[in-house]
Amino acid sequence: MTEQRYHVIGMTCGRCADALEVKVGEVLGVDRVGIDLDIGAVTVAGEALDGSKVCAAITDAGFEVAAVL
Repeated sequence: MTEQRYHVIGMTCGRCADALEVKVGEVLGVDRVGIDLDIGAVTVAGEALDGSKVCAAITDAGFEVAAVL
């Protein structure tokens, strides 16, 4: 299983985190999504992750990917 972490700008509350978790969780290949609201990190895990699709899902949810960690 592969794991990737993203620093996301714009997550300011639990509702933001919940919406982002759902959106990223819909990406094919994503098995698990972890959100750390305090540091603005999203961690995804799964088989055959496509980072560009994860970034697109984050952007589509209304947030900005600042960095892939």
